[in-house]
Amino acid sequence: MRCSICGAENRAQARCCAICGRPLPGRQPLPISEGWLRSLITDTCEQPELLPAGEEKAMEPNLPLIANRFAPTYPLADPLPVGPLEVRDLAPWQRCWACGSTANEAQESYCIDCGAALEVRSYPAFLSPRDAPLGPALIERLADPLARALLPDVIEECDLNGMRLTVLADNDMPSVTEPLDETTALTIGAILAQLLVNLHGIGVSLGKYTVDDLGISGPGQVCLRHANYLRLVDDGERESAFRADLMTLAEILERLTAIPRTTQRLDEAAALAAEEAADGLGTVLRQIRTGELADAQAVAHRLSSLRDERTHPTPLLQLAGSYTDVGRVRDHNEDSLFKMTICLENNGQRQSCGVYIVADGMGGHAAGEVASGMAVRAAARLIMDEYLQQIIAGPRLYHETDMRALIRKAVLAAHEAIQRESRAQSNDMGSTMTMALVVGDRAVIANVGDSRTYLFRDGQLRRISKDHSLVMRLVELGHLREEDIYTHPQRNAVLRSLGDRAEPEVDLFSLRLKAGDALLLCSDGQWEMTRDPVMARIIAEEPDPQRASAALVAAANQAGGEDNIAVVLVRLTI
Repeated sequence: MRCSICGAENRAQARCCAICGRPLPGRQPLPISEGWLRSLITDTCEQPELLPAGEEKAMEPNLPLIANRFAPTYPLADPLPVGPLEVRDLAPWQRCWACGSTANEAQESYCIDCGAALEVRSYPAFLSPRDAPLGPALIERLADPLARALLPDVIEECDLNGMRLTVLADNDMPSVTEPLDETTALTIGAILAQLLVNLHGIGVSLGKYTVDDLGISGPGQVCLRHANYLRLVDDGERESAFRADLMTLAEILERLTAIPRTTQRLDEAAALAAEEAADGLGTVLRQIRTGELADAQAVAHRLSSLRDERTHPTPLLQLAGSYTDVGRVRDHNEDSLFKMTICLENNGQRQSCGVYIVADGMGGHAAGEVASGMAVRAAARLIMDEYLQQIIAGPRLYHETDMRALIRKAVLAAHEAIQRESRAQSNDMGSTMTMALVVGDRAVIANVGDSRTYLFRDGQLRRISKDHSLVMRLVELGHLREEDIYTHPQRNAVLRSLGDRAEPEVDLFSLRLKAGDALLLCSDGQWEMTRDPVMARIIAEEPDPQRASAALVAAANQAGGEDNIAVVLVRLTI
C-alpha cells in the first residue's frame, strides 16, 4: 500500500505509514490463530547448537502458550516451578511497550498512538500458585497508588494449569549510587518505610532485598526492581516477619550511607558536627535494631520528620553587620567583604537567606585589592544567579549536598576570575576567602587560605574553618604550639589561595544554627590582633552586629593594626 503523503510503500493492511506515520486508508486487521502464534514460539526459541548423532528431526520446544499471547523463553519443568521467569509477548500490539496503548489492531507493526515499533519483546514474569499467591501476584492488593508505584508495573495476569502468571513491565532504571548523603538516604528510607506501612496493613511482608534491587524512577523517587519475595503472613508470624522487614530496611540505609571508617583527629568543627549528628539517621538505625522503633508506622514517621527537618530549614532572622579598615601599618586596604541578607514573608511563611564573604588579597598595591574584589564579586554573582533568584521566584526544598556543591562552585568561580585577571596583567595576584551561605537555620561554610569563620554560641567562640597556612601545618605536625602562630615570623605564609595555577582544594563545613548564635567571618588582620577570647567578649557585650563589627576592628587597631582588617558578623534570632 502506497502512502498518499510521502509515497512510501507499506505492507498490505498497514494502519500507518512506516516512514511518515500518517494513517493509511482501507486498513483491515489480519486474522490470527494459535497455530500462527505457536510458529513464533518455535522461530524465537533458542534451539540447541548441535543435535545428538543420527537425529535429524528438529526438536520441538516444550513451551506453553499462555493466554494466547505469552510464551516462556525456555522450557519449563513439570510441574510448573514457583518463582521468576522470562516470557515473550507474541502479540505485542495488545499493549504498546512504549506508551501502554491498547488501541492497536491485531498484527499492527507500529503503535497508532506513539509510533513505537510493536515487536516481540521479553518481559520479567512470576509464577505462583493461584490459590496461594506470592511475589508480584500480591501487588494488585495494594489500594494505595503511591505504594503500588514503588513496585514493578503489572502488565497482565493470567492462569496456567492452576498457577498464576504475573507479567511485569521491563524496568530499565538507573541504579542507586552509593554512598548517599544523609538527606537523600532519609528520603529513600521514608519512602520504603511507607511502603512497609501499606504492605503490613494488608498482612504482606516485603521480604529480603538489597541495595542492588533499588532503582531510581525519577528525581527524588526510588522503587524496587522486583517484588519476588512478597508473601502473605498469618497472625502467628506477623510480628517476626514485619520485624525482619524493618531490619532489612536498616541494613539498606546503613549501606547507602556507608563511609569508610578511618582514624581521624576531631577538631572543634568536626566535634560540633558529631554533636549535631547525634539525632540523625544513625540514631534511627540503632532504635530499629533495639526495638525502640517497633513498627513500620513509627519508623516512617521518624524518618519523614528527620527528612523534613533537613529540607525545610527553620526560618531564623539574620541580622548582619560589617566593617573593614586599612589598619595602622599598611598604606592601602587589600581586604574585601560582601554581605547580602534576604527575608521574604508571605502568607505567614518566612524565608531567610544570606550570603557573607570575606577575602584577603595578595600581590601588592593595585593587585591584592583587585584580586579580593574580583573574588567576592564572582562568588556572589554565581550564588545570586543559581540560587537566590530561584528562592525569590518560589519556595524550594533545601538540600545540603546541593548547597555544598553550589558554594564550592562559587569559590572556584572566584578562583577562575582571579586567574584570568592575573594572566591579563602578568602578575601573581591571589586571595584568601571564607564565605557562608545561610538558609534559615542551616549554614554551609567554605574556606581557602587563612581567613576564618567562627561560630559564637552560649558565650563561646568556636573556630569552624581551618587555616591553610604554614604555621597551622606546623601545629598539626606537632612542631609548634597553637598560641605561637600569632608571633611566628612566617605566620602570613598561606599554603592555599585563590588564583594559584592549580585548582585549590576547598574546605566545606555544614552547621545547624539556632536562635542566639552568631557567625563571625574575618581576615587574619582581625584574629591575629585580638585573639579569640577578646572577640568573644566583644560579641557577647554588644548585641548590635554593626556596632560589634566596628568594635572588633577598633580592638584590632588598638592591638597594633598590623594588617588590613575585614569583619562580617551575622546574628541569628527568631
